Amino acid sequence: MSGQNLDKLLRSRDVLAIGEPTTALERGLLQRLAASAASLEQVVSKPALHAQLKRASLQRLAVVFDARLIGPRAIAALAESGCRGVIWPSADPIPDAVLQAARPHRLRFLGPRSAGFFHGSGLSAGEFPPDMAAGSLALITQSGSIAAAAIDWASGRGIGFSWAVTTGAEQDADVADFLDVAALDPNTRAVILQVGAVRGGRKFMSAARACARLKPVVVLQSRVGGRAALSGADPVRSAAFARAGLVECLTLDGLFDALTALARIPARDRVRVMTVGNGAGLCALGVDAVLRQQLALGACSDETFDAIHQLAPRARRLEGAIDAGPTEPEALAGLCGALLADPQCDYLLLVHSPQLDSAHRLYVDALLSAQLGPRLVTVWLGLKTALDARRRSTEAGLATFVTAGQAARALRYRWLHGRTRELLMQTPPPSERAVVDCETARGLLDAALSRACLTLDAAAANDLLDRYRLPSSSADTGAQQFELAIERHREFGTHLTITAVSGLLRSTTARAFPPLDGLLAQRMIEAMELALPAAMQAPLMRALSGVSQMALDLAPIAALRLTLAVDAAGELHRSGDAQLQLDAQPAPERQRLVLAPYPETLGKIIVSRRGRRYRVRPIRPEDEPALITLLERLRPEDIRMRFFAAIRYFSHEMAARMTQIDYDRELVLTAEAEDEPSLICAVAHLVTDPYGESGEFALLVHHDHAGSGLGRQLMGELLAHGRRQGLQRIHGDVLRQNMPMLALARSLGFVSRDHDDEPDSRHIEIDLQPSPAPVDQR
Repeated sequence: MSGQNLDKLLRSRDVLAIGEPTTALERGLLQRLAASAASLEQVVSKPALHAQLKRASLQRLAVVFDARLIGPRAIAALAESGCRGVIWPSADPIPDAVLQAARPHRLRFLGPRSAGFFHGSGLSAGEFPPDMAAGSLALITQSGSIAAAAIDWASGRGIGFSWAVTTGAEQDADVADFLDVAALDPNTRAVILQVGAVRGGRKFMSAARACARLKPVVVLQSRVGGRAALSGADPVRSAAFARAGLVECLTLDGLFDALTALARIPARDRVRVMTVGNGAGLCALGVDAVLRQQLALGACSDETFDAIHQLAPRARRLEGAIDAGPTEPEALAGLCGALLADPQCDYLLLVHSPQLDSAHRLYVDALLSAQLGPRLVTVWLGLKTALDARRRSTEAGLATFVTAGQAARALRYRWLHGRTRELLMQTPPPSERAVVDCETARGLLDAALSRACLTLDAAAANDLLDRYRLPSSSADTGAQQFELAIERHREFGTHLTITAVSGLLRSTTARAFPPLDGLLAQRMIEAMELALPAAMQAPLMRALSGVSQMALDLAPIAALRLTLAVDAAGELHRSGDAQLQLDAQPAPERQRLVLAPYPETLGKIIVSRRGRRYRVRPIRPEDEPALITLLERLRPEDIRMRFFAAIRYFSHEMAARMTQIDYDRELVLTAEAEDEPSLICAVAHLVTDPYGESGEFALLVHHDHAGSGLGRQLMGELLAHGRRQGLQRIHGDVLRQNMPMLALARSLGFVSRDHDDEPDSRHIEIDLQPSPAPVDQR
């Protein structure tokens, strides 16, 4: 159901309390509801509940304190009365019959074991402090105690939230649903996320990728119980977070630093950090902290240093730092201002130690009077005099930390979001895809399973490896060896690993999720943290691609372990026998693969009414150069009709958003004429809403191919795909002057009306539920 109606739940102002609270926490929740709700009604019996629901019709929130009062009939009555959300604070499970009755009405449940929620512009319906400030960060946690710690820490630093929610045991709404809400919320600038368990890996990845493309998402994972919880972060989870574009914090205090970074430190294209200290030792601490976080050191020009020298004659220029030495407060403020004005300094890290004759207070006064802006990050060392300095800096809106290490870590979190998005949006190189007879390959596995064999024998394994261009012959070359594997994770399904081995020594294990392209395979190799020559990297990339393709094609593969050796000539050899385990009952694709695979079956050949043949297929990330070529070949008027604006330059980021898509949420079809195979001549785009109910389309056909019926056929493919996906409707916005598109839409059954916000546009929509009359695709 995704994030449907959860925004309404968060924005509820009226509350219906069902039952009598039985614990101190529940009684406290009822008191907070009474204090913040626009209206609060309480019922303690079934007759009173049904009478209340007959009288009132409000889009209100229900809070269930007594589960005995709630059954399928009550759920239907709640939904009919306008209720769209229910908080279930009890640890007792929500009855299945209640959840099933709620689904047709799209009535959403938060819980069980939910600590509720807070909304900055309305209700505090949970275990949150009454003075919680509004802000621009969304807080999504499964743990109420971690939420309480984060909120208390943020309140002490004047950081507010657009909204905060604890999802508890997640029998209905989960963290993925609220990531969808955060992605679409214009009042949320960044997201803080805590995850203890992932209920649906593919759903989580889809929502996380969508949200992280739009705004920073920082995540903390926690594990409860067992030896695994003692070994730190789950590396497969960490790999999934990185693939989705999330920035992971490894500790709770790291999450607090990230809170400050997102709330107080502005984003910059580059992160060059200059340290200022009142002593060479403090400068060394700052520079070391910056380098440990793999950030770049800032610098200053000779002109800037001359100005600094006028203010502080004893100042010294060091690598990445200025040792201000003993100096007056106003001079230090002027020095900081000069550095912030230097184009070689993106952020300024001030590390200040109290002196016997110069307390922190005077320096805080000078800095605040100078109003140097949020790129100044302060560290007031000590305790007795530092507490007041930190408090006053925080109240003034500065990012303030106890140590230089914490400050540098916060700057790294701010940098990582941009860096992660940049890496994920890089265009992969064209890759040669092996043509594999999947039916024959599956037949090898089916033959083993028919004999109740869950381990593939050596002959069948060799045959399978050969089909995926993996070496099937053993050779003891003494060359560098690598272990490649397919493994299963309880939350994130099938994933790949690679580890370099040499005797008893093993490198860092790199992890990734299929499908892999050339860039992702290369990053796996880089993640082993070994300096490998290009001659070794290229064959390993091909091997990883082959293993990835096996994982996609062959659902019965539960595990594969293969040791390869790469010799000096770049030749791959197998060391020992491959171990291949099978699953007699393979999991469904959505449980097995957390990233939607390329929809190969949607490719086809179509023929225009002029008899020209076109190859239609879903777009790939490596199509970016061809897409930009198409856009650059368009007439200005065509560009305006498609993008509603005049665009002279098509950026990599713009093209990447159209080529690097989540096939669960989007479909982009490209068309290439068979006699011009390297040129994309048309693009049809369908974006599904997070609720899976409607899709928005866009269509672009190069003018050389207009009037041939190509656009009609592409629209037919989008409509057919929407029906297969179970969409209820498809809609789009069209400029009034775009008469050909309006005429095409009308002939396909779209209904047109005036646009609510754009007088120059028409809004067109088609209902996909009835079976339409066949459309002539020629």
